[in-house]
Amino acid sequence: MLASSLSLLLPALLAGNVTVEQGSAQCQTGIRHVELTTTAETPPAQVCVSPGQTTLINFDGALVPGSMAIDGAERFAQAELGSSSLKLVPSEKLVPGERLRLTVRFQDSAAPTSATLFLVVHPAQAESLVDVHRQTRTVESYHQELRDRDAQLRQLREENARLRAENAGPGGLAGLHAAGLLDDQAFRAMDSSASVRVPPTSALLPDGPLLSFRAAGRVAVTMRLLNPEGSAPWTVKDARMVLVGRKGVELKVLKVWPTSPILPGKTLSMVVEAEVAGTYSQGPYTLQLWEAEGGRKAIIQGVMLP
Repeated sequence: MLASSLSLLLPALLAGNVTVEQGSAQCQTGIRHVELTTTAETPPAQVCVSPGQTTLINFDGALVPGSMAIDGAERFAQAELGSSSLKLVPSEKLVPGERLRLTVRFQDSAAPTSATLFLVVHPAQAESLVDVHRQTRTVESYHQELRDRDAQLRQLREENARLRAENAGPGGLAGLHAAGLLDDQAFRAMDSSASVRVPPTSALLPDGPLLSFRAAGRVAVTMRLLNPEGSAPWTVKDARMVLVGRKGVELKVLKVWPTSPILPGKTLSMVVEAEVAGTYSQGPYTLQLWEAEGGRKAIIQGVMLP
């Protein structure tokens, strides 16, 4: 049995990838590679150290002199920070099973700007060489991500405030008045059935008249859409309405309803509500609706607005 076990272990030792477990830590012989991610959700990697044995940690960037912070530093026989490396020799004062937090900072501005590891004390096994690499991102990319998130947050707050205002008021025409959607131009209507065209790539087909309505600052397009026989069920996710022939002119879609699936061979009556501010063109617009899963779009061209 012992000879059999040794015959299985020897090739792994020669390859330098043996893993020895100590508690929850995994101690590797040979070179250990650690990647630092830019997400805070990723826990720090664990590195095995052992009293009297040397562990050398190499980093892929220059380190800030004096930036090393290590728990129980006084119990290390040696803890030397170089320009881009760290040499550690624990003393016998460290107890097997201890977890010690190690942090160093990089000189450049790429993210992450620091590296954190957990040193796990093993009674006999130490990882002699550890290479630490960063999945770097520039600080500007973080700033851009924050700006994008701020814009999304503002949009969600505006949408939430609008929904609260609509739900707090009465229903029916009184509710439209309370929401400021009634004026002397309200409730214009238009039938776009004669101008509507559907390209061959459209996943759904109009089945009946396509009507559009206008209130103060709002337009709504109603239609009945058919999911052809032999197709998969189709469920709307979102929509956009773009003015044909004038690049960049797009109405902000506020609501698509309902979001029920359209089964093959069945139709569903849907409404798309959009926001209009100030003067706007009556059309023609192209209305695009895309499904929640998959890449199929319903495309309706020639939509006119009152």
